[in-house]
Formats: sequence, C-alpha cells, structure tokens
Amino acid sequence: MKRILALAALAASLAAQAGFKVEKYAEGVYACIRDEPPGLMFDANVVFIVNDEDVVVVDANLTPTSAKETIAALRKITKRPVRYLVNTHWHIDHVSGNATWRESYPGIEFIAHTSAREDMLKTGEANKKSYLEGAPGFAAKLRDNVAKDVSIAGKPLTEEERAAYLSDAQLVESYVREAPAIEMVLPTIAIDSRLTLRRGDRIIDIRHLGAGHSRADLVVHLPNEGILVAGDLVVHPVPLVGSTSFPAEYAATLAKLLELKPKLIVPGHGEALRSDAYVWTTMRMLEALASQVGAAVERGETLEQARRSVHIDKFKAAIVGDSPQRDLIFRSYVLQPGVAAAYEEATTRRKTTAAKP
Repeated sequence: MKRILALAALAASLAAQAGFKVEKYAEGVYACIRDEPPGLMFDANVVFIVNDEDVVVVDANLTPTSAKETIAALRKITKRPVRYLVNTHWHIDHVSGNATWRESYPGIEFIAHTSAREDMLKTGEANKKSYLEGAPGFAAKLRDNVAKDVSIAGKPLTEEERAAYLSDAQLVESYVREAPAIEMVLPTIAIDSRLTLRRGDRIIDIRHLGAGHSRADLVVHLPNEGILVAGDLVVHPVPLVGSTSFPAEYAATLAKLLELKPKLIVPGHGEALRSDAYVWTTMRMLEALASQVGAAVERGETLEQARRSVHIDKFKAAIVGDSPQRDLIFRSYVLQPGVAAAYEEATTRRKTTAAKP
C-alpha cells in the first residue's frame, strides 16, 4: 500500500508541472484533470483504468507534447501495457495524441464510434485547416488584449479573464507549432452501440447513448465503481454545445447518462462531479434551446430571427453567474454555434417531414 501511495504521489508531482493533476477515484482508476482556467481552447482530461494485466485509457490529449506528459504520469503509476484507448469523440483535443500513444505502446487498439472515422477524415480535417489559418491571429489578439488590459468585450480585464486569455494563447500556440507533425490515427475498433470489456471483477462498459456534443459521443461506465467517463457530453463549468452538436438529441442522451446513476462523473473538461445537479441544469437548458429553436423554424424564422427568440437566461445565470469569462464561453459555444446547430437540425427535420407523402 505504501508503494502504491508513493507511486501516485510521484505521478501527481510530475503532472502538476505538466498542466494537470492526477486524481485517484477507485483502485486502479485515475484521471489526469487539466488545470487550465476555463477558456475557448482546450486540452482533454485523460482517464487511466489500470487492470491486473493491462491498461485502458480514455482520450488522448491535444498535442504530442501533452500526450507524452500524460504517458509519463501513467508510467509512474504502472508499467503495464496500454491495450485500448477510447476516443470519446473525434475533436482534435481528444484524438491528436493518438499517434504518440501508439509510439509508446505498440499494439494499442483505438476504440471509437463508427461515425468517428468519417468525421475525422472529412469535418475534422476541414475544421483543422480552417482553424490553423485563424489560430495565430487569435492567439496574438488574446495577448494584445492582456497587454492593453482590456477584455474581448472592451471592458477592463478581470484576473479570471487574464489567466484564461494567457492560457488559451499558450494552448493555441502549442497546437499550431505541433500540428504539422501530428499524424492522424484512425480508430481500429468501431462500435455502434456498446462494447463491454471484462478485467477480473471489473466491467468496462463503453457505450454510445446517442448524439449530443457530436454524433460520435461515447461514454465509459465502470458500474462496480460507480464512475462514468462522459467525454464532452459533460463539460464543466460551461457546457460546450458547439457547431457539430445535435441539441435536439443532446438532452435525451444526457437523460440516458443519468439513468446509469453514476456516483462520480469525469467530464471531458473540468473537475470531476460528485453530484448530478449540473448535468440536470445542462439537460434542461438543451431541452429549452431545442424546443424554442424548433418553434422558430416552424414559424419560418431565419437563423438570426431564431437567435433573438431564444430565451434561456435562467440557465445562463445558473451556469455563468457574474463571471464575464464564463459568459464569453457560453456565448461562444451555446448561443452562437449551439443555436445554429439546433436550427440546422430543426430545418432538416421540417424538410424531411414535408417531403413525406
């Protein structure tokens, strides 16, 4: 026991220097929780499930460098090989480290939803190209805002915003610097709905509960431990709805997630949650957003008209509070691309219904 505690302490010490902290939730279950302040650019939380003979990892980091730091933390805990790595979805902050994990653990298998391969090759590559074109200017603007002590909204910069802008700029610059050398590693095992791994008494239940943050969202459920690794279906402190989301389905997917009755939820970004209250708030917000946008489409409103008719202020207040930085994230991921994604869903649904005989 002393040796295990010492190894965990060493891993935590190393991780603290690397931009994350290692938390132990159950015997053999650890998470590297990123400690960047909430912002507009992200690196992913990574989970280690250490079994008697192997390790299952969930998600793969934003860059080769951050993946190497996570791997170093794992090797302070165990020398056992990583057999599987689960990509909870296809966004760059969860898959760009795949090649680094493969270099470190030859023979590793990558598990993702069946739609992830197509999304990585098409939408992912297009988004990456577009992002890299604008990213350097975005990072420069953030640093300029800090230098001028003014927020993106044109107001005096708060300390929370200052920390977030500098963190975002550093993450953006790191990704831009490393992106040309990042090899895309596609899933080797694709699942439609469910894959269950058994390691002694441990059950590792990998499930697709439905579309949400993307159409490829997977969760990893450890029923015996009461732990659920949610990917970006759950992000704290502000939900990341985003441009590739499915808001009309998202709430129902979260409802299925809550039916698993987890005692602890590890989000894709942010601190682990030991209560389901935040997930309930997110679910109710998504229901309201999708319902209101759907009604706007039925009235024949344009996207901009629909934006003006969406009123989810009470949910925003509960999530954002008086933080201008959280307000920025909410506007950037919920009120802008989230509403647009809901509008596209509702428009497609209306056209499909109208086309039926």
